[in-house]
Order: sequence, then structure tokens, then C-alpha cells
Amino acid sequence: MPILAGDIGGTKTLLQLKEGTGILFERRFDSNAFATFDDVLASFLDQAAGEGRADVSAACIGVAGPVEGRRARVTNLPWRLDADALAARFGIPRLRLVNDFQAVGYGLETLGDDDLRVLQAGQPQPGAPRALIGAGTGLGEGILVWSGDHYEVLASEGGHVDFAPTDALQRALLAWLSERQPRVSYENIVSGPGLETLYRFHAAHFAGQASAELLAALDQGKGGAVISQAAGQGDVLAGRTLDMFMKIYGAQAGNLALTCLAAGGVYVAGGIAPRMAERLGNGAFMAAFRDKGKMSELVARYPVYLVMNPRVGLQGAAEVAARLSS
Repeated sequence: MPILAGDIGGTKTLLQLKEGTGILFERRFDSNAFATFDDVLASFLDQAAGEGRADVSAACIGVAGPVEGRRARVTNLPWRLDADALAARFGIPRLRLVNDFQAVGYGLETLGDDDLRVLQAGQPQPGAPRALIGAGTGLGEGILVWSGDHYEVLASEGGHVDFAPTDALQRALLAWLSERQPRVSYENIVSGPGLETLYRFHAAHFAGQASAELLAALDQGKGGAVISQAAGQGDVLAGRTLDMFMKIYGAQAGNLALTCLAAGGVYVAGGIAPRMAERLGNGAFMAAFRDKGKMSELVARYPVYLVMNPRVGLQGAAEVAARLSS
């Protein structure tokens, strides 16, 4: 019987039916178009039934938010999930909820060389811990530990730890944000919405240098993509914004690597990284990653990889569902 894999993000939800190595049915949904995940799953299974693909032996759903036991909530959506209620309503014998970056972690084992870009070759140690970080709608993190013959993935909400500036301009950023919100986390900065926040900070800090057209586009909800586009066209302030984004992203990736001594490798995933692959490899990210004082030599030995496959979370959820089904 087929298994069901799901990847819930703040922007999109991917669902897939799979049997063996073959994908039987798959759909992408706009997360914001549905009041609950139950509604998404009902729509998906109705569509699958229309294609003659109704039965499911096991399911795993990756959730962009904390998972506590058999329940989960999506951080950037008003969704609450209950594994037992979902299993009962949709007749799925075995169903597990995992954090979305747990799913990404399990998906790392499914990747080939073409799915990864080396940012730092390092000196990988087999069986050593691995670290996982990725910016998208939010900032996801995870830790992988060796368990006999495979890696197990520990969930984390490390993207919500307090932001720690590393230079004078970042300290000005922290002061500016602190005037506008009660607490500043890395996710407030290293994420899609965070990129827009960074540009607005630069516009305020470097008065008169911001593009009126770019600010108008942000006001119209066009998001961080217009900042990257403007930087590529030579907009100085947009370029400074991306440089700061990369420095803060790299610094937090290095923090995570030190936290778990990630000699097995650091993996940079998420929706933003592949779209900024060239900038990630151009120095600011890795320089900040390695700028760890007495520990700089240590993190310089850790391999760092950019995950280019956007389906890694869905593939990881499918791996977990397959284990449940066997």
C-alpha cells in the first residue's frame, strides 16, 4: 500500500503518495488558502481518490513548528495538528508528526552529489554529529546524531534564540528592532520576512539612500525577491542588505556548528539558500561562519554543504513513513 509524505511550510504545503521508489500522486497547496491542515489533507485525498489512489498504509508529516508528542502547531500559520485525530479521521493506521527540519535531516540520506554544493571542504569525520540550518519563511535548525547504522535527527527551535550582533552596524540593527518589538531572534532577521526587515533598517540608517521604487514594491507585498533583484542590478543599499543577511546567517550557522561540534558536516537548506547560491559562496557567509575567536580553527575543519534540492524535506518525510509502514 502507498505511504503518505507531507511537508508543511508557512507558505506552501507539499503532499505526496509514494509506493516503493515510485511517486503515485503529488500536489502543492498554498498554505494560506486553507483554515486548517485537515482541509488540505481532505482535498489532497479526494483528488487522489479521483485518480484511484485512496488507501494509505502510513504517513509522516513534517511541520514547520514545534512537535510535542502527537501534537504540533505551525509557527507561521494558525494551524494545529493532532496525529491521532488525523489518523482516525482519514483512516491511516500509522501516522507521525515531525518537525520540518527533522524531515529535512532524514532527507539528507536520500541526496546525491548533484544535490549538494560544497561551501567548505573541511575534514569530515564519519559518524560525528551534523548540523542543519535553513532560512525560508522562518529559520529552521536541527541536529543529527549517529545511531548505530544511521543518523537520527533531533528537533530544534534554535532559530528563535536571541540575536547576538557581531559588529557596530548589527548592534545598531538590534537597537532599531528593539524599539519596534519586545524581543529579537535570529528568525526575525534570517528569513524571507527578515530580509525585508533588514532593507527597511538600512533605509532608515542610511537616510536618503533607499530606492523609492524598491520601498514601494515592499509596501505592495512583493517580498525579499525584489531586494535580491535590485542588488543584482547594482542597488548599493540592497547589496549591503544582502551582505548583512549573509553575515548574520553565517554567524548563526557557526554558532550551531559549535553547539553540537558538527564534525560530520553543516548542511545549509531552506528555500532561500539555493536562490542565493552564488552569494553564499562569495565569502561573507563563510567568513562569519569561521569568525569564532579561539574556536575559528575548529570550525574551519567542519565541512559545509549547501542543499540544492528543494524537495529534501518531503523526501525525508517519505523515509520516515516508509519505516512506519515496514
